[in-house]
Amino acid sequence: MAEQKSSADGIAWNFEGLYNSLDDPKLKADLEAVVKRAEEFESKYRNLIGPNLEPAKLKEAMDELERLIRDLRKPHYYANLRFSQNCTSKEAGATKSMAEEYFVKAQKPLVFFELAWCHLDDAIANKIMNAPELERYKHYLDAQRLMTPHLLTENEEKLVASLDLSGRNAFVRLFDETMGKMEVTVTLDGQEKKVPLDGALTILFDPDREKRKMAHKAVTKTLAKDMDLMVYIFNTLVQHHATIDEFRKFPHPARVRNISNEVEDETVETMKTVIDKNIKMVEKYYNLKGRILGIEDQKDYDRYAPITQDIEPCTYEEAKKMCIDAYTKFNPRSGEIVQMFFDGGWIDAELRQGKEGGAFSAGVSSDHHPYIKLNFTDSLNDASTMAHELGHGIHQYLARDRGDLNMDTSLCMAETASIFGEMLLFNKLVEDETDPKKKLNLLTGKIESTFASVVRQIMMNRFETKLHKARREQGELPVELINQFWTEENSWMFGDSVEMTEEYGTWWSYVLHFVHYPFYTYAYAFGELMVLSLYEQYQKEGQAFVDKYIEMLAAGGSGYPKELMAKLGMDIQDPAFWQNGMDLIGRMVDQAEEEAQKLGY
Repeated sequence: MAEQKSSADGIAWNFEGLYNSLDDPKLKADLEAVVKRAEEFESKYRNLIGPNLEPAKLKEAMDELERLIRDLRKPHYYANLRFSQNCTSKEAGATKSMAEEYFVKAQKPLVFFELAWCHLDDAIANKIMNAPELERYKHYLDAQRLMTPHLLTENEEKLVASLDLSGRNAFVRLFDETMGKMEVTVTLDGQEKKVPLDGALTILFDPDREKRKMAHKAVTKTLAKDMDLMVYIFNTLVQHHATIDEFRKFPHPARVRNISNEVEDETVETMKTVIDKNIKMVEKYYNLKGRILGIEDQKDYDRYAPITQDIEPCTYEEAKKMCIDAYTKFNPRSGEIVQMFFDGGWIDAELRQGKEGGAFSAGVSSDHHPYIKLNFTDSLNDASTMAHELGHGIHQYLARDRGDLNMDTSLCMAETASIFGEMLLFNKLVEDETDPKKKLNLLTGKIESTFASVVRQIMMNRFETKLHKARREQGELPVELINQFWTEENSWMFGDSVEMTEEYGTWWSYVLHFVHYPFYTYAYAFGELMVLSLYEQYQKEGQAFVDKYIEMLAAGGSGYPKELMAKLGMDIQDPAFWQNGMDLIGRMVDQAEEEAQKLGY
């Protein structure tokens, strides 16, 4: 595969300021040093937390803990970033494993601190948290106590962390390596070519239905080769999740995710209920799309088909310019930060065999910049993904001032900046487009990406819920039953508008979120619906909104989502808030119908 794969060839990370290479001796030395410091922390503060705890003494310990976490994050992130560049590299895999082992070694001496704090009497803890000396750490300390009912003994907590290395983490790595080796054989321009999975999935956006069918068959065939392994990995990880839930006394499989996201179960369920009540708008839209395309029997491989045959590629440089322009127009400071990502080598975008699929932005530490990973395939959809990840990057960059214990926001809030960035790019593209049919194509594309962020993510959450429930009740699940769950939930989403083929039943197997981050996906819906309301507010308030929005991003994870959104005048516990977001999507669908009628569809 020596031929050029996309215009992003050569766009790879610059790790200046971290480590020179995987075998850089400083990497292991830094990890060893952090472990030693963690052990010294334990000796120094083992008996600190108790009824007579002084706020000034706790602040001293928290400052030291934050520095320790900062210096642990950098080598750990470096090893994981290098592995994501090539999941098939034995050297990268070994370095990742080493970093994870040292990460656990450094965490174990710190377990006592969290346990002692969480078991401190509420009245004493509240008094200490509200002391002026601890203002910087107040939210972190409060959020830690959410886990109090689910904590184990100190030795048990250490055992769980240690066993993860040879248990859960090992199966996650096996999944990554298997996916990294995957090559899909597709036929393009009359020639067979082997491309990474992400490259084959991009063909589903092609105007030519025969090409989409070809890619659909090719991906299905490739997934089938490792299906037995994928089924075993999924069954094992889901059972692992159940075991941990049992010992920690979590009432349901999503509870641990909701706690880490710092949102109440009821808020998440309210959002899901509102989406379910509005599910028919997906069917309504895809019936419209079928009329526009002239396809009466839409299949799953038609979902992303553009409504016009005239689709021009979008090069990396074009996407880069569009993103810089969109962010700069919104806020000059945002534009400056985006420019730094491109100029500093903070983006890895080229396609390469073995590279982890998908995209992400990783906020390394408070004294280092984030890194963005893309798999750029020269499509407008990739430009949208670029805008999305740059939103994450801006958020992470601005939040560094909050320090390493508060810079990482909950997943629900993390998706806000990224999806807002997609909206900025979309509106710029619409403003610049003069062709009515191309404008309609942009609108339908945005509707589909919004459905993908809202309804599809809830569909995946519903699939996960079924999967975990069945695994606990029935034992190891056969592939046929998992396929059935996937097909059922996709049918819930599309209704009678799109037929789910039998082959599509296995496509759950490449979704890394199910493996890496169980019950993560609802955070996308959370973020998308929040952004729709935020963007509406931005259009009404202009600059006054921008200042409040940037302030919210800079707050990082220093407040609960409901508190951060309340500062922007929004109540995420109110069903009407979520319905407002769904109403905005409904109006987009109505607009698409009107524009289609004007064009004679």
